[in-house]
Amino acid sequence: MKRHQLFLLFVLLTFTKPSLSKTVDIDVLVEDGYFPIIINAQKKQGFAPEFIKILNGAQQEFNFVLKSLPVKRLALSVEKNNFDVLFLMALQWIPLSAQENIKKTEFYTITKNELYTLKENTNEQAYFDDITSLTKVGVLGYSYQFAGFNTDAEFLSEEHQVSLTIDEFNVVKMLLLKRAEVGVLNNIAYQYFKNQNTFNMDLLYKSNVPDAVYKTHFLVNSKSNKITSNKMDEILSLPTAQIHLQKLLDKYGVSSNYTSP
Repeated sequence: MKRHQLFLLFVLLTFTKPSLSKTVDIDVLVEDGYFPIIINAQKKQGFAPEFIKILNGAQQEFNFVLKSLPVKRLALSVEKNNFDVLFLMALQWIPLSAQENIKKTEFYTITKNELYTLKENTNEQAYFDDITSLTKVGVLGYSYQFAGFNTDAEFLSEEHQVSLTIDEFNVVKMLLLKRAEVGVLNNIAYQYFKNQNTFNMDLLYKSNVPDAVYKTHFLVNSKSNKITSNKMDEILSLPTAQIHLQKLLDKYGVSSNYTSP
């Protein structure tokens, strides 16, 4: 082989090497009751599937695979460090024993747990000043400030009169059916139901004071050694991702610290 042919072969191998590297699969876990973040996991509809699609379309180094799990299985995966990334969760939702292995992204979204009741019950904020004696409905596995962030179902039922359901769709349903006086509803879920006319949300009266406000990050398992939180932020900052991210955030009414170019 001639010298110039060897040189061309060297250049070809050098610059095509990245394309020959194997894409790394990253499992991204999300709670299947995290409605409407996951609306229909099988049809890949909703904020989370669309977000993951943007991340995969923006780069080729990683293949993000969204996996929705029931709350108990998700908690078990976290406790056993059997995950790569958690989709937009607050660090305080994670057991203290598992937090030491978790790194959060600089990117975060803002979510609120808000208190609602039927307008026929009240049209005054004072109704929510003391909800101790009122029957309440929430989502299994969620933590609530009024209950000291204790997620134990028996404790919530006996000490705080909280009935638990699988998702926020059923929270609204129970309010409308008058099976509870106060419902705890995520602000993103409320906006989605209202925009989609899933329920007549005008029948509900909202407290001016949310139960709690959270910053939800991508939480990266440092033990998995597949990806870092810095790398996640780097991908989120790619121009190929930024083109679509703001539109997605606006579509679902999600507030964040994201700044579009």
